[in-house]
Amino acid sequence: MAEAKRATVDQEVKRVEKVQGITLTLTMEEAETLIAVGAKIGGDKVATPRAHIESVIAALRKAGVRDFTANNHPFQNIHPGSVITFQAKREPYRWGITF
Repeated sequence: MAEAKRATVDQEVKRVEKVQGITLTLTMEEAETLIAVGAKIGGDKVATPRAHIESVIAALRKAGVRDFTANNHPFQNIHPGSVITFQAKREPYRWGITF
């Protein structure tokens, strides 16, 4: 004889949501400069806003923008000690920037 019981189970649910976005048109030099600046951003790639710059850099690379390791890239003109670091704060939706 068949038997059934109702239970609560954990299930991963993925959904698509509409969010506001920005379309940005850059020259190649501007895009390379953005990659150069992005390469100098530190912080946790998951727990801080650094994750956003990672996705921006990935999109620029996918579009054919040279990586910051290329010869004569604007990254080579950034002072070696320059860095922007995102640090996680205890409050869940507030971020800090240190220079």
